[in-house]
Amino acid sequence: MAIRAITVKDLKQTFFHPTAYVLGFFFLIITGWFFSSTLFLIGQAELRDFVGVVPFLLMFFIPAITMRSIAEERKQGTIELILTNPVKDSQFIFGKFSSSLITVLFFIGMTLFYPIILMLIGNPDVGQMVATYIGIILLSAFYVSIGIFASAITYNQIVAFIVSFSLIFCFYLLQRVAIFLPPVYQNVVLYLSSASHFKKFTMGVITLQDVVYYLTGIAFFLHIANDVIESRLD
Repeated sequence: MAIRAITVKDLKQTFFHPTAYVLGFFFLIITGWFFSSTLFLIGQAELRDFVGVVPFLLMFFIPAITMRSIAEERKQGTIELILTNPVKDSQFIFGKFSSSLITVLFFIGMTLFYPIILMLIGNPDVGQMVATYIGIILLSAFYVSIGIFASAITYNQIVAFIVSFSLIFCFYLLQRVAIFLPPVYQNVVLYLSSASHFKKFTMGVITLQDVVYYLTGIAFFLHIANDVIESRLD
């Protein structure tokens, strides 16, 4: 009940504030442009350009959504009030995670309009599209967990945004760094790369290894965010 109460409270604050709609508007405008450009310019309907730009947009979109999640509570001092109630730290963290993830998935859900168009005018690979969206959901959840951690370590939203973006960027960039490393290190770096795992989903391949990677990453960042809250470090 505590998780649900925190989630609902945060969702009300998010959707009664124009910031989420402004961010969502730009997210949908940019993804819509990349989807429709090939459709109208060369008469070819596909998700390739949309899928290519989504991870890059999420690097900015998700930190912007999560940066105020806990940092604002710390700044206003309301976090102490919440945690003096019979609410466990882990419930507080998961409630924050759930509300941010639901917000992100709300706007990602609006992009389902693109594959629907493809199915109406062509004969796309439905299995590949389903796998791609599962990958987008897992990637988003992973990035949200990073954003929650970044928001937990500071009371400054801008700092939270920068830390979150930097961590997400590093995880995404590892795939490009791997080619410059000795072969013995390449597999380790590629496994840590969020991009290398996401790429398999876009190819229509869902493996247990990739799912475990994202779930482990989510659990790790939520766990250390919980440790930060428990320590009450300023």
